[in-house]
Amino acid sequence: MKVFLHNTKEETKKAATETLNQLFGETSQPILFLSSGGSSLELLDGLSLGDHVTVSVLDERYSNDPTINNFSQLMTHRISAKFIDTRIKEGESIQELAQRFEKELREWKNANPNGTIVITQGMGSDGHTAGMMPYPESHPIFQNLFENSHRWVVGYDATKEKNEYPLRVTVTMPFLQEVVDHSIVYLTGENKTEAFKRTLDSQGKLWETPARIIREMKDVKIFTDIVYSTI
Repeated sequence: MKVFLHNTKEETKKAATETLNQLFGETSQPILFLSSGGSSLELLDGLSLGDHVTVSVLDERYSNDPTINNFSQLMTHRISAKFIDTRIKEGESIQELAQRFEKELREWKNANPNGTIVITQGMGSDGHTAGMMPYPESHPIFQNLFENSHRWVVGYDATKEKNEYPLRVTVTMPFLQEVVDHSIVYLTGENKTEAFKRTLDSQGKLWETPARIIREMKDVKIFTDIVYSTI
């Protein structure tokens, strides 16, 4: 894990985008690129994707509203690439969407055993990442949802108490730890300072601050304008 501190949001965004483009340009082997939602979607406009890149989202908001659904928002950036589409099909339940998404991720990996998986991650002010909300009140619930070693994707209701978009379909901790090759974490905004502190602290629990998973992933580069050294 490496942290790259920048003075402004624009400098942070530029550096993160440049690093993504370097990853895409380093190989002609297949790449699966999974974009986080929220502010991480801002990085899409500066990307140069070749024919070897397949694009999808890291987590999905279970909604037919195109202003809420992450894949629908991704499509507004007019990226020319192959896709794994996570928009809801007619009559498709949240669990059926989760199963379909996991099936397509596994099919891509099986078809491209030497391919590379690149993601972007963000972090909420509560310490959530990739749609995985904190459960400080119940480690067993968190463990059952996000730490099942047999699951790459889970669909669940986080409830409105945790997030304004509670219905989520998201990748799991084992997917981030074992399957993802490179993560670009894009993190801006003073409101995330305390959560960032908990993420970087040597002591802490995943179910309290899910973003701490970045400490256990293969290759993570954090691009931020938060002055973490004085937290």
